[in-house]
Amino acid sequence: MRHNLLKDKTNLTAQLIARLNLVDLIGLFLIFAYLLTYFDPRLLFSKTITTGGDTGSHYYTAVYLKEILLPQGKIMGWLPGNYAGFPLFYHYFPLPFLLIVLASYLIPLPVAFKLGTVIGTFLLPLAAYYAFRKLRYPFPIPICAAILTLPFLFMEANSMWGGNIPSTLAGEFSYSLGIALLFFFFGSLYDGIRNNTKLLLNGILVALMALSHGYAVIFSIVIGSYFLFNRAAFRRNAWYLIRVFGLGFLLSSFWLIPFLFTLPYVTEFVTAWRINSLLEVLPIILWPGITLSLAALLLNRADERTRYFAYCAGSSLLLYFLAPRIGMLDIRFIPILQIFAAIFGATVILPVRRRIKQIRLLPAIVLLASLLFTGANVTYIKGWINWNYQGFEGKGSWPLFQQINNYLRSNGSGRVVYEHSPLTNVFGTERAFESLPLFSGRNTLEGLYMQSTISSPFVFFIQSQVSSVCSAPFPQYRYGRLNLKSAIPRLKLFNVGQYIARSPEAKGEANRLKEFRLEKTFGEYNIYQLTVNSNRYVEPLDRQPIAVNPNNWKREFFIWFASDQVSGPPLVAAENREAKQTYPPLNHHRITEELRPEEVVFTTAHVGYPHLIKISYHPNWQVVGAKRIYLASPSFMLVYPDQPEVKIFFSRGLPEYFGGALTLAGIFLLIFGIIAGNGRKR
Repeated sequence: MRHNLLKDKTNLTAQLIARLNLVDLIGLFLIFAYLLTYFDPRLLFSKTITTGGDTGSHYYTAVYLKEILLPQGKIMGWLPGNYAGFPLFYHYFPLPFLLIVLASYLIPLPVAFKLGTVIGTFLLPLAAYYAFRKLRYPFPIPICAAILTLPFLFMEANSMWGGNIPSTLAGEFSYSLGIALLFFFFGSLYDGIRNNTKLLLNGILVALMALSHGYAVIFSIVIGSYFLFNRAAFRRNAWYLIRVFGLGFLLSSFWLIPFLFTLPYVTEFVTAWRINSLLEVLPIILWPGITLSLAALLLNRADERTRYFAYCAGSSLLLYFLAPRIGMLDIRFIPILQIFAAIFGATVILPVRRRIKQIRLLPAIVLLASLLFTGANVTYIKGWINWNYQGFEGKGSWPLFQQINNYLRSNGSGRVVYEHSPLTNVFGTERAFESLPLFSGRNTLEGLYMQSTISSPFVFFIQSQVSSVCSAPFPQYRYGRLNLKSAIPRLKLFNVGQYIARSPEAKGEANRLKEFRLEKTFGEYNIYQLTVNSNRYVEPLDRQPIAVNPNNWKREFFIWFASDQVSGPPLVAAENREAKQTYPPLNHHRITEELRPEEVVFTTAHVGYPHLIKISYHPNWQVVGAKRIYLASPSFMLVYPDQPEVKIFFSRGLPEYFGGALTLAGIFLLIFGIIAGNGRKR
């Protein structure tokens, strides 16, 4: 009889668990269904090219990865279309784009791109649910935590800090994916380190975070440091963390090692973000969650898991204050704090959970309250989602944008520069012309990944001289004002053949200068030809470059570029140069050039002369036909040919091979660990 009672009790427990799991599944389904009421599937699965904020400029990156890099067996490479060329994925995160491209072999690339931009948003509730399950919180706390991510996701207080839907729509979908992975790791590490399990899973999560966003992987180290304060288990925990982060480092080394080795060739963007109101950090939509979290902090202060939450939330605030001192953007740590503050409130019922009679109804109550409160505080998100996913083609100005791009495709040579104007947003984004390489096949100057290249300070200085309104993104550099006459030598230096003007002020200046010839008018946009440009990417010089201290080249180059010296001989970051003192007259017609995505080939009759290559310098450029490549002002390459034909090509360097070898070692260890784990199970 006792046996039958135990059996009945076991069956009842199993039925109860099944019912509770069903409630969780229904709750997650309803969360996703609510998200889809904003992210209209008809738009997500339409074949238009996503636009809006930075997002429109990301699409060409996916195209280039699929059509140019992957066929060569490469993830990282050279993209010539923006900033006089820049190293793609050396200083930006490849995982979201790899997922997009892989999905594009099953569905159209525009659809895959749209789904890739929202994956982090849809994963965050699931990540919160998983984390609370792995922290061993009982039903219904995990599903309530998932529900409480909705106020954060729909928070409209900012659109640039990361994680929330507005930031994702602005183009920060890599950050959103990284933060979702971070909360998977938050729960998985706690469970793994307590039970000495999930070593491989946590190592993989570290690698995925590193390839998704830097702030996620940096904060994962902070999460891991919590377990080093346990004196009794310090050695065991430290050894576990060494293996987890060691495996993550190895698996991501193919990207991380080149990233670290080429940091001198990026443009720093370090500034203390200005917060105008406390409501930006703690907006009204988060107040219920924050209130519940504060109550939970008091009620559950003796719970070890509460200390874990408090440590991580406090660390995010500490990093916010420390970030400018360690060369990082401080504001990126605030969304992590906001998520912790929003979801920890789910634990407030922990002390009274057993006294709640109809506990299965609690998730429905929390969901209904969250949806009502969230909906009451949402204003512009739905419209922005529709704007983005209708795509370029869904805008009434699409025919005009097509006409401009079709004209540029068939007319002109050299790079195209355009006036920066908020009015360009009529095409879908202010940054629409950054995608000239995609839509017209023409190279331009501005681009999205402004920290990835040393050319960006010079590009934005040019922008300030050809625009009535400039963006001035780098506070450490100075900028000019609309002055086309002063811009001419700089435009020639960057091989700009055509200029697109939008404002009456810019068009008025261009019309008064003989160096600008009006070619075509499309609506409010004038296209001018720069008549004094040679339209060459390779230019032999009859003047000897001036050597400057290689340790101070960034400052010296910018002073040279922003002054009248730009019309003189270039600077070279070198102690010694191959040089002649005098040069006979040049014949520029005795040089031919051919450009490919990652290669420049030219023939010259001027062997021994310095030749300026108007393409951004990077240490991965190699040369055949000259002894070496010099870094020359403003940010270009310079060679002294020792034979008539010269080939300059972008190739993998020692950091790439070393990083690749470490990743192969990590994959081997991962496979070995899986096999060994299966053997132990058997």
